[in-house]
Amino acid sequence: MIYLNQVGYLPDSGKIAILTHRADSFVLRDKLTGKIVYEGIPQLFGGTAPDAASGDIAYHADFADFCAEGEYMLCAGEFTSEPFAIRKAVYHRLKLDLIRSYYFQRCGRALDTAHAGKFAHACCHTAPAILPNQPGTHLDLSGGWHDAGDYGRYVTPAATALAHLLYAYELFPDRFADFLNLPESGNGMPDFLNECRYELTWLLKMQRADGGVFHKVSTWHHAPFVMPEYDTAPLFAYSVSTPATADFAAVAALAARIYAAYDAGFAGTLKQAALLSWDFLQDHPEFIAFQNPAGSGTGEYGDCSDRDERFWAAAELFSLTGEQRFLHAFLSLYEENFSKTALGYASTGGFGALSFFMNPVFAELSGTAADCMEHREDMAADPKTHALPQRFPEHAKQMLSLREHIRTDFIAAADTCLALLTKNAYPVAMSPDDYHWGSNMTLMNNGILLILGFLFTGKTDYREAALAQLHYLLGRNALGYSYVTGYGKRSCRFPHMRTVFADGIDEPVPGFVAGGPNLHPSDEPGRYHIPAGTPPMKCYLDHYACFSLNEVTIYWNSPAVFVTAFFDDIL
Repeated sequence: MIYLNQVGYLPDSGKIAILTHRADSFVLRDKLTGKIVYEGIPQLFGGTAPDAASGDIAYHADFADFCAEGEYMLCAGEFTSEPFAIRKAVYHRLKLDLIRSYYFQRCGRALDTAHAGKFAHACCHTAPAILPNQPGTHLDLSGGWHDAGDYGRYVTPAATALAHLLYAYELFPDRFADFLNLPESGNGMPDFLNECRYELTWLLKMQRADGGVFHKVSTWHHAPFVMPEYDTAPLFAYSVSTPATADFAAVAALAARIYAAYDAGFAGTLKQAALLSWDFLQDHPEFIAFQNPAGSGTGEYGDCSDRDERFWAAAELFSLTGEQRFLHAFLSLYEENFSKTALGYASTGGFGALSFFMNPVFAELSGTAADCMEHREDMAADPKTHALPQRFPEHAKQMLSLREHIRTDFIAAADTCLALLTKNAYPVAMSPDDYHWGSNMTLMNNGILLILGFLFTGKTDYREAALAQLHYLLGRNALGYSYVTGYGKRSCRFPHMRTVFADGIDEPVPGFVAGGPNLHPSDEPGRYHIPAGTPPMKCYLDHYACFSLNEVTIYWNSPAVFVTAFFDDIL
């Protein structure tokens, strides 16, 4: 068999296909004419021992030096690959559909045919929500995005998705100027920010008057596999948690900075909401965890600490306001023991560290947010050379030192990813243990870390390694699946997603990222059909009932948006 990126390759990038059979040579053929345009010799990877993650003995067919744009197929022995492209804008449509997926997850409004085409459906989930222990209380918590294949809406994964999206926007704003055919299109705001605003508006509703934030709103149990408008069970506003409150404060502050250029009123509302939630956190220094009430069965999104979430909130509020109290909180929390490079819903330390590194006080010295990522010798020089001592006389040297520590930590994380990639027959920055529930989130988050490594250093090894993550997602893996719906001849078609199951349309909505291989599947089809001892990369089924293998979520799509936007440099 031959496995490669079924969408395609950038002309100036590495290009490797994986063969699981021995062949003396390989050729590229023009898809239309059948003409041979390139020939090469496959190379055995790593000797004759099977690869740990895939169980395969693999041969690499390297055609990096072939750069002509076009449509091709790779042939070796009796096998021919799926068709693929080589093109500068090869990921542009993919990026648009990854972003457009959020429109198709909108809750609380109808999706009309003008914007959703054949995937249109009626309005859903507009009934008031009640508190489980206060049945007489009715709250308008409508709106936002359905979190995943179910119809729940959860604050911590929502904040994580928005973090990936909005930090990408800050770093590469030119990649997000596309028309997305949204109901809000043409209102003077980039459509990308229009879509993010839809989720932010819902998040504002999740905040109580005292600043605490409800952890989630959902029905008591997951809906059956029906369209969202037929899910009419009562909605519940579940209890406040400090991780949800801190995540809300962080992402509201982040958004307030970004939206100020387009809507000062909305930005002001976000700022005041972020400050109110910070006050709640100061009044409640204890960890307020969340657990589903007895008998409830929707997503829990639990956590064992809120220190990393508070860290992120302090960083973003410092970026927004420049106030000393947030700097002090950030510096204190930085000393605590949690990852400063993690980018997940339960581990947000990387967002806090990235926020501090990109703080406007540093950007003022180095230009744009993207410029701020580059290592600049003058940034590590004596702070007398710039305005930092005047604004923060007690902390200027500490801030510069800490900024350099953060840069070093992210580069070290990228180096770890790079080392993993070189050990795998399918070049990917994943260990065998990384194939867990939502492994494609880990895959794409590692892609972000590698992109940051490139931005910090300019070393192209990081860029190529980040691109290799995308190659895996789009088919260069041990099953040959593209894990993005609608992309590739052999792509995920039956995701665990209620709308896709119930809409009566043969193909799924394009642009959704499936969870991917899971060494320990917890759904019945996965446990039954995947034999014990199956190599981690092959522990996957494209089946609607496989929630631990084939579900979609807003925070699995979001790092894929970050990565594809970075590589969609077509200007």
